[in-house]
Amino acid sequence: MLNKVKTTIAEHELLEPGDSVLVALSGGPDSVALLHLLSRLKRSMKLSLHAAYVNHGIRVKAAAQEEKFCRHLCDKLKVELTMVREDVPSLAKRVKKSVEEAGRDLRYRVFAQLADQHNCKRIALGHHADDNVETILFRVLRGTGKRGLTGIPIKRGMVIRPLLTVSKADILAYLKKQRVAFCIDQSNAALDYSRNFIRNQLLPQVRERLNPSVDRALLNLAETSLEEERYLAAQASSRLKNVRRKTVGGKIELDLVKLRTYDVWLRRRVLRHCIAECLRTNTQPDKTQVDRLDTLAVDKGKAISLRGRLQAEIVARKLVLYRRERIRFSVRLKPGVDCLLDRLLLTVRCLRQRYTGQLDRKRRSRTVVLDLAKLEMPLTVRSIRSGDRFRPLGLKGSRKVGDYLTDRKVPPVYRDEIPVVCDSDGIVWLVGFEIADRVKVDSSTKEVLKIEIVRPRKKAVAAV
Repeated sequence: MLNKVKTTIAEHELLEPGDSVLVALSGGPDSVALLHLLSRLKRSMKLSLHAAYVNHGIRVKAAAQEEKFCRHLCDKLKVELTMVREDVPSLAKRVKKSVEEAGRDLRYRVFAQLADQHNCKRIALGHHADDNVETILFRVLRGTGKRGLTGIPIKRGMVIRPLLTVSKADILAYLKKQRVAFCIDQSNAALDYSRNFIRNQLLPQVRERLNPSVDRALLNLAETSLEEERYLAAQASSRLKNVRRKTVGGKIELDLVKLRTYDVWLRRRVLRHCIAECLRTNTQPDKTQVDRLDTLAVDKGKAISLRGRLQAEIVARKLVLYRRERIRFSVRLKPGVDCLLDRLLLTVRCLRQRYTGQLDRKRRSRTVVLDLAKLEMPLTVRSIRSGDRFRPLGLKGSRKVGDYLTDRKVPPVYRDEIPVVCDSDGIVWLVGFEIADRVKVDSSTKEVLKIEIVRPRKKAVAAV
């Protein structure tokens, strides 16, 4: 089996010589075999290994035995081990998730944190071919699209699964041959969970009564689906770049004129990606969410709310998708020091300069020049607040910021992304629009404060 795993690692480029790897260790046969195999490859591939065990606080006595076993195994293999304890049932209640889901989320979060802490480039998990078969069948029974048929990815980001091409029987045979002990999780034999029912009852009956080669059939289905999915994803990713734009506050804008020309399968794939991006999760949105957003995009309605506190609305010829959370910030602004607005992915720069008598006046500029002597320090850059007023350049009286933006036809959805620069007397610049009349440069100006808003380069659009 060692050679088969080596071939899998090479073919899928899971590891490179010199990599540091965090191995998820539970004490069960899969993770024990994974750690043992990687330990055998440690010298030839110059790997640095670190193991992690997560105690979910569910099986107190069994977990204590597993901890002891994992410690002994890692000592024997000379692998550093980190143990993490968490009360997952209590966590599940707090986050309103099932114990299974809360436990899975916790593990991935812990593994990511430990990988960062130990400078590990990869996180190795012990999923094998039987797990993949169960996952595919589970998704088919629950109802899934083509992406769901691709099964468990052998590599995603930092996560790798070197055992995904070998069966459970292969793993057990390997451990027996190598005389390596392991723990048995008795809960795997229970029928309380869907996966256990598929593993222990449904699949054995399908093999016996319908198709003894059902495992191979499902894996072949996954392989074919993966090839087709890659092609479709490439097509959708290319189209996505043409219709999608992200605002400084993280809202997603889609050009409806272009989007409506796409075939329905392509349009919905683009919308599915945008929903997942807004939710900041790898979990794909369900068909109902995508269909509702597609209906809005095509021609029906002005706005809808989606699960996960998402909001979608039509603004002019754009579909705007965003999380229902108002962007709020307030940061001190100091001359000569760059000020990062992380909520908006903007940098504010200001610099004191002598006034030369020349001034390039531009409306809606990202750079303004203010009379330094007229400013009442300190300066702050913050989000717009209810009731904010200022006196725009050239006007006699003050105006509400909201009314000013309404006159300039700025939709409300974008207003929490517009910063204001203030001194101790109030707003001196409604960023991107106008300065306050009281801080304008005139014939008596000797020194000015130049303020500039800088937006970082756009990031590449992720594959759909």
